[in-house]
Amino acid sequence: MTGRTITIEDLLALRWISDPQVSPDGRRVVCVVTVVDREADTYRSHLWVVPADGGEMRQFTTGAHRDTLPRWSPDGRWIAFLSDRDAPAGGRRVRGLYVIPADGGEARLLVPPAYAPSEASWSPDGRLLACVGKPPHKEPASDVRVITRIRYKADGEGLWDGRYRHIFIVALAGGEPRQVTDGDYDHADPAWSPDGRHLAFVANRDPDADVTDVTDVWVVPADGGSPRRLTRSVGPCQFPSWSPDGTRIAYYGHDNAAMGATNIGLWVVPAAGGEPVHLTRHYDRSLGHHIITDMRAHPRIGGPAWTADGRRLVVLIADGGTTQIGEVDAATGSVRAVTAGRQEIYGLSVDPDRAAAVVAASDPLTPGDLWRVDLADGGMRRLTSVNHALLSELTLAEPLRFVCPGADGWPVEGWVLLPPGRQEGRHPTVLQVHGGPHGAYGEAFVHEFQVLAASGFAVVYTNPRGSQGYGQAVTAATRHDWGGKDYEDLMAALDAALQRFSSLDPDRLGVAGGSYGGYMTTWIIGHTDRFKAAVTMRSISNHLSQWGTSDLAYMKGFWEFPGDPWEAPTWYWERSPLAYVARITTPLLILHGEQDLRCPVGEAEQLFAALMKLRRRVVFVRFPDASHDLSRTGRPTHRVERLRWIVRWFTEHLAQPAPPAAVAAGESR
Repeated sequence: MTGRTITIEDLLALRWISDPQVSPDGRRVVCVVTVVDREADTYRSHLWVVPADGGEMRQFTTGAHRDTLPRWSPDGRWIAFLSDRDAPAGGRRVRGLYVIPADGGEARLLVPPAYAPSEASWSPDGRLLACVGKPPHKEPASDVRVITRIRYKADGEGLWDGRYRHIFIVALAGGEPRQVTDGDYDHADPAWSPDGRHLAFVANRDPDADVTDVTDVWVVPADGGSPRRLTRSVGPCQFPSWSPDGTRIAYYGHDNAAMGATNIGLWVVPAAGGEPVHLTRHYDRSLGHHIITDMRAHPRIGGPAWTADGRRLVVLIADGGTTQIGEVDAATGSVRAVTAGRQEIYGLSVDPDRAAAVVAASDPLTPGDLWRVDLADGGMRRLTSVNHALLSELTLAEPLRFVCPGADGWPVEGWVLLPPGRQEGRHPTVLQVHGGPHGAYGEAFVHEFQVLAASGFAVVYTNPRGSQGYGQAVTAATRHDWGGKDYEDLMAALDAALQRFSSLDPDRLGVAGGSYGGYMTTWIIGHTDRFKAAVTMRSISNHLSQWGTSDLAYMKGFWEFPGDPWEAPTWYWERSPLAYVARITTPLLILHGEQDLRCPVGEAEQLFAALMKLRRRVVFVRFPDASHDLSRTGRPTHRVERLRWIVRWFTEHLAQPAPPAAVAAGESR
């Protein structure tokens, strides 16, 4: 071992790089770098510029604020971006849309925070910007909330403010933003036609939009008029992208064959109207980003990018535990993998001549950096090393990959981290379960796993059925079977790891997970005594109660579960960990954010109350003002304290070898 091991506090020294955007001349890349402000216990984000052919990166914006979403003007003279730089001291950090000269200068506000701008797209002539925003409104006369829609809250955002998201156009020269969509519907992803006369966007302009995941691609005249729907209301659509000649629009989407467990494909629809074509219908992988880590949440990956001749499209591919670049033939739908290797690509920008791209990518030993990719041969050249100073001090654990048969003989991919520098002897072992269930672990840096390994624990993490990246059948296999064969896959993968890696101690096992992974953690310890400690985070304990209190759980009955609670009450209860709480004897640590609207804190409260009444070993740690993304974007001090609790819990219950009398325990009930 050549360096020290990683610590919990090293999280505060990390720099996160994201959202690369290549300039119109292909010579520069603007990106976002986020750091921790320890004194303020928050994050600061700034724009940085990197030479596209390599060289020293330069900080472009500064200050005690967050600058995000940089977008070049077509002539390369301006950069538009979002910022909370003018938010009042001590007030809510609301963002406005700004522009700044690309060669340096003062930022100028274009769209005030009152419009809550969230996306931006330049017109081809560079004179206008389209953005997503909300019509300004006056402060309400009362603080009483009257709720009239089911989708009235969203995790990380809070309760709905009564305003729908619309498309606005604002002139670079300034002036009042002009609203180009209307109605009680949300709109997103504006994209200009090559001639600048139309805007494509996605929306569900149906009265029942709140109880479906369907969105369509629409086109509206930029100078005003009625929008025209191009797609068929069969599933969600994202990121419309015009072909160079303006005759076609490509987009990511699916037909809801398995609702949220459906592979995302590449579709193309004629801009003048006609039948959408699913180009990748025969390609059994999902497009886009799917890897779960604690380094980021919901990264901006960009949409499909046409080549200059309109014959191919550049996309991201979710392939097993990796994310890769692919090219899709616009005529045949055939897919060519451009890149390969152990990596998670989480940002993509194609340069103007479409011969290369710049990506933000992570691997098991790198939190994230920018790379230039040759689209012809997939060659990758590193552009940044934003965490070099820290990483050069550390010896990290490198994952050991394995594949084993799960339930029904289906293959399950997994990884093992061993404590660095401690290869001899047997190590207490923690099984980690990812969320979703339709996300995936993979070839990415996970600080929590590295900290556990540095603390003397081996870490096993796997992708059981339900995980994205292994084809439609695998992703959809949790339907009506949460706690069924997914549980069998996890136990089979753990057993395979114990067999293959003799340094894992089968008598000192822990289990941990968040969201669906928290659900599975609690389910597991209600069905076996083999684990000596468990940590359940932002979890679900009772499907019946989560259904109506979550921001999205009311959608599960359409496909994932066999109907709504009143249609399948027995199933909802029998597949709830709370139904088996009397069986739980494993010491359990419960971690939950008090503002989690995806899996509300009541899920943790029920589990804690039941275990306390049963006189079991349980500790409940609540994080104020924390959403479902506590481990990824929560307050820095909360993220540190969370990790301290996890390490302390497993150290207390797993660090010492089990007494001989305990060795026989662990058979499944």
